[in-house]
Amino acid sequence: MKYLASLLFLLALSISAHAQDYKKHTVKKGETISSVAKQYQVTPYDINRLNPDAKNGLKEGATLLIPIANKEVAKPKEVPTKVANTIHTVEPKETLYSLSKKYNVEVADIEKANAEALKEGLKVGQQLIIPVKGSGVAAQVKAAEKADAKKGTNAYIYHIVEAGETKYSIAKKHGITVQLIEELNPAVKDTLPLGFNLKLVDNNAVKGQAEPVAVVTGPGYVEYTVQPKETLYSIIKRSGMTEEELIKLNPELKDGLKDGMILRLPADKAAALNNAPVRTAPTGIADLSKSIKRSEQKEIALLLPFNMAKIQSDTVRKQLLRTDRFLNMTLDFYAGAMMAIDSARVMGLPLKVKIYDSKESKNGSDVNGLASSLASADAVIGPFFQSNAENAAALLASKKIPVISPLSKDSGKPYSNLFNSVPQGDEVKMALMEYLKTKNGNVVVVIDPKKTSAREFIKANYPSARFVEGTPTDAVLRSHLIAGKMNYVVLESENTGMVLTTTKLLVALLPDFQIQLAVPEITDALENDEMPMDRLAKLKMLYPSVTRENNSPEASVFARDFKEKNGVMPNAFATRGFDVTFDTILRIFQEDGFAQGADTLTSEQVENKFIYASD
Repeated sequence: MKYLASLLFLLALSISAHAQDYKKHTVKKGETISSVAKQYQVTPYDINRLNPDAKNGLKEGATLLIPIANKEVAKPKEVPTKVANTIHTVEPKETLYSLSKKYNVEVADIEKANAEALKEGLKVGQQLIIPVKGSGVAAQVKAAEKADAKKGTNAYIYHIVEAGETKYSIAKKHGITVQLIEELNPAVKDTLPLGFNLKLVDNNAVKGQAEPVAVVTGPGYVEYTVQPKETLYSIIKRSGMTEEELIKLNPELKDGLKDGMILRLPADKAAALNNAPVRTAPTGIADLSKSIKRSEQKEIALLLPFNMAKIQSDTVRKQLLRTDRFLNMTLDFYAGAMMAIDSARVMGLPLKVKIYDSKESKNGSDVNGLASSLASADAVIGPFFQSNAENAAALLASKKIPVISPLSKDSGKPYSNLFNSVPQGDEVKMALMEYLKTKNGNVVVVIDPKKTSAREFIKANYPSARFVEGTPTDAVLRSHLIAGKMNYVVLESENTGMVLTTTKLLVALLPDFQIQLAVPEITDALENDEMPMDRLAKLKMLYPSVTRENNSPEASVFARDFKEKNGVMPNAFATRGFDVTFDTILRIFQEDGFAQGADTLTSEQVENKFIYASD
């Protein structure tokens, strides 16, 4: 089986507001939830919570309730404190957050290193200095001195100041920070004389002094150098060790994993690590539309759970459309898929499409009866439930027909022709764990006693977390929280009463503690009508998401066209239907077909990015 290695976006609700603190906004022509949210510096989630009907699209002249964001006191500007290892040219759709994830550094560090350039916000084509994670100026100077001392290596270069140049422009040109220039050249801290010969660090020379990946240090143990873009999770998975075992051998891991860090490992574990290359998603996004092969007709089949046998009359149909969430989800997905098929036809692709009613439920489907009809397909999208998708993959495995599971987050039996387009649940939760590790805060887990597997997962991947079993009391929470330090409270429960009580207690504790709420996923308990919107906002709730918010012109065109055709704005399932279907179509028209390029081509559609990797 394969799963989607997707960039996960941690969305933080950071608006503090009281229930009565809101203003009214009259919708203008062409406005969207995202554009209105951006205008008032709130999130689309905030607007949707106050205006449930807005999820179906905005109508010109309609009135929206907008929560009022508290104004924070401006913090004094800080000078750059870290040394850059590269210069990045900003591309369309990139954000400071996506850059922080790409280079494994903090957003704040990027902002510090580019204070002048970011005065007017992030712009396409802009060049940014990317600081080295965890390496201050003094440490970088020391590294340069060490490199320069080696025979045949010159770690320093010199630059003569020309008219119009500034310390910042020179720092950006050479991939270092202003503070490093001042550290190496004390005479220029207040002035930058024309013609002055500046001493600078040659980062390429410094980085070229990397030690070998593995060196024997004693009987049974070796040293392993952490490679760029490696994570603690990837090392655990590839080496077969647990986090507790790694920390016992390498106590410095408690402060987080850093590029270039030397780890002491058992020889056999290091060998497994070296023999299993790091798999990272390609950084470039492939435009699959530019490499299409139109020489022969391709065929896709969609297995969608319409369950037409249930709809015996117009009266039943109307009732189901009002009450059956699964049917509505199916119809939304179908509407998005049809938009993708129409787009493919506009592009002139010789595509044949078959759509079948899979008659699906959690307990089974009609896939067995449809198997012979699917034999000619180049790819099959569906069924929705994981067990049914696995059944389809098993039936079509001998013909090597790719089966794309479009919605399921569950893991199951491995089939080489089964592709999960949504990261598995643990992969998503791991993104949250990795994020919390970078914050170095106090992590308290409030967990439902029934969630045994969730408890074991968190214990295995965050051993230092403090656990509270069941609905807590004020006294219990106080005993686990730490004053003067950020406390991340992970709430793992689908029990509405437990969620309401816990969040209420946490809000009451805010005057005494720094608290941020973290949830592995958005559940019905969090979206319950009894949950005050401002409570989650005060707790700055964050959670991992497999989709991204896209305000690009292309996304706006999709939303406009979808509304013109269907009368409503696309929801998450409609957009998912478009993204999965259109991406699959483009992939089957590549020269090597869907399966061959699945783990080498990264593609991006409206809200989803796709790169499939072996489990």
